[in-house]
Amino acid sequence: MGKHRIAVVGGGFTGLAAATVLSQKNDIIEVDLFEKNSHLGGLAAGFKEPGWNSALEYYYHHWFDSDQSLKKFAALWGATEKLCFKDLLTVIETRAGGFVPLDSAMALLKYPALDMPDKLRMGVVLAYLKATRSWKTLERVTAEEWCIRYMGEKGFNEIWKPLLVGKFGPQYASVVNMAWLWARITARTKKLGTYRGGFQALIEDVGAYLRARGVQIRLSCGDLAIDKSDSPTARLRVRNSAGDAGQYSAVLMATSPFAFVKATEGLVSPDLGPTLLDRPSLGVQVVILSLREALNSRQKNYWYSLRKREDQPFLALVEHTHFVPETEFGGEHIVYLANYVDPGEPDWRLSDDELRALALPTCRRINPEFDPASIRRSWVFRERYAQPLMLKDASRDLPPIRIPGVEGLYFGSMAHVYPWDRGTNFALELGERIAWMMLEDLGLR
Repeated sequence: MGKHRIAVVGGGFTGLAAATVLSQKNDIIEVDLFEKNSHLGGLAAGFKEPGWNSALEYYYHHWFDSDQSLKKFAALWGATEKLCFKDLLTVIETRAGGFVPLDSAMALLKYPALDMPDKLRMGVVLAYLKATRSWKTLERVTAEEWCIRYMGEKGFNEIWKPLLVGKFGPQYASVVNMAWLWARITARTKKLGTYRGGFQALIEDVGAYLRARGVQIRLSCGDLAIDKSDSPTARLRVRNSAGDAGQYSAVLMATSPFAFVKATEGLVSPDLGPTLLDRPSLGVQVVILSLREALNSRQKNYWYSLRKREDQPFLALVEHTHFVPETEFGGEHIVYLANYVDPGEPDWRLSDDELRALALPTCRRINPEFDPASIRRSWVFRERYAQPLMLKDASRDLPPIRIPGVEGLYFGSMAHVYPWDRGTNFALELGERIAWMMLEDLGLR
């Protein structure tokens, strides 16, 4: 009997993790990894300009010190020594317009806009959220309802409502469930991590690891189509736009719902596509500025949580070179500004130049003396599927991983990491989990 052939479609961290696990059985499995772009990495990928020592992520990325799946896979890839973790300063914008830390119990006690009873009440509730693992009870209620009930309306309006509106916009902030917010509070740490040379350097190291284990990595594949195999030894067929095909015992689509529906049209139940596409989600817009000097040289804040205003759509400003030194970027100081937007809203259609213009008043909120002439160059990136929206009782309505009616077809997306928030650590955990499901279903575990 020959080897089982398995296809992994999607070269983000979910696909990379699945391929890694499957490659451990390369004596009985052949793995093909397909990626539509010319590089691996998905949303974690980056670019590197001449004169830079490090790559810069298209969309800001970091890890938390609590990210155990990341550390486990880094050890497997031989990449542990290149992980870099450090304590970083993060601040939140107050109603009055100033910026203060809110990353510890002491910072909460010093928070200027709340009375001491409100601070103590919130501190007790946050300690409970850090300790509990009963997230399924939390998903039965919205974050807004739960926070008002247990933290008080004043505390909610001052701290949590602006964060929810910043992330989801006013149209969705009130309907996100509390389990989503619990996961954010539980998983986050003050110590943040990156990779020597940037996330793209890790992605390239993982690609080299997989190739050494016999994984065939096929880049620049464009759109693929999945249908039933006409071979007696395989279940599914993967075809590219040129009509070339491969026959596989199992296929994992580690992609967005949009890519999954397009690739499996005519194969899966006609009811599944609309179900996946009707799930609300947000896209992301990112402006990256390269500055001649630090935006805020007096304070080494890395992360600014912002309050959205009419002239300021961004939820966060990230001074990246307060984490990774500007010497890694040829002396350029790097700043990210990010916004999550419903692709159906008018703001999604803002041009690159309009987004760049909106970045300027935001920079002045951080530094009133900011001079646009200090901008060397800039980039704008956007991705349609970047944040699934998790409503009440979301666990009862998650997309299937094993696709009903199609033996050997699996689907893994950001929605599947619920209740955790999307991010590379939980993408790795998801990829590992699906790989073991595939092996079990093939009788190879």
